[in-house]
Amino acid sequence: MTKQELLDYLEQNSGALTSFRAKSLDYQNMKNQKRQPAKRWNETKVDRAVDKMVKEFIESIHQKMTFNVKSDSYDAWLQFMEQNEVLEGLEESVNEMEFV
Repeated sequence: MTKQELLDYLEQNSGALTSFRAKSLDYQNMKNQKRQPAKRWNETKVDRAVDKMVKEFIESIHQKMTFNVKSDSYDAWLQFMEQNEVLEGLEESVNEMEFV
């Protein structure tokens, strides 16, 4: 499974990515408000920072999964995720996640 396929799968089958994006956006907006007014980012730059966080999040998940799933087969990845309740664990982890 490629990173893009993993991203697509998570978007379609889990609320973890939506929650992560929302928390990332809140975090980036909070950071932005702490900047001096003249140095604050516009909405586009904040969105790019959120996109970068999501990309790194997906890369981290993909890397950990690649270590456990010894196949590039989409079906092998799905089977592993179902057997090990990966989506449930991921959603729980994201819900507990806090950015500081």
